[in-house]
Amino acid sequence: MQVIFLQDVDRVAHEGEVAEVADGYARNFLIPRGFAVKATKGALRELEERRSAIERRDEDKRKKAHELAEDLSEMAVVVKATAGEGERLHGQVTAQQIADAALEQLDIAMDRRDIDIPEPIRRIGDYLISARLYKDVAVQLQVSVVPDRETEQEEAEPDVEAEAEVEGDETEE
Repeated sequence: MQVIFLQDVDRVAHEGEVAEVADGYARNFLIPRGFAVKATKGALRELEERRSAIERRDEDKRKKAHELAEDLSEMAVVVKATAGEGERLHGQVTAQQIADAALEQLDIAMDRRDIDIPEPIRRIGDYLISARLYKDVAVQLQVSVVPDRETEQEEAEPDVEAEAEVEGDETEE
């Protein structure tokens, strides 16, 4: 079914676009929630009348994304990860962890699917990753991976207690 999108729908289409979608998706999700309308002759005519307003809103979103990209290029996101001996991590840093850190530290909501990590991050250090902020606006985001000291201390404490118990058992003999 051909529909006209009334607002942006992530990963599907942007406001004002005419797209072909599955009939069930249009009838059961897009149209009832007001995200789209069926592309009839009248609706297409109305779309043409609204086109300038849609383009103006799109330009505003793009401008805000460019401003945000300039700000982000000067900032760094710090991700805490559990590290083993040396600089090697237990597991790897995920796009979701980076998105959560950006929200917490910079108060910027990012979708994990918009974050592109070229190679898995498995070591402590600084990395440069790409993040998409809007349709064609991307930024190179600095990510610093640091060891999570709280987790390391929690892991170290039980070992000290266990050693004290073992030493106490040896003195009793």
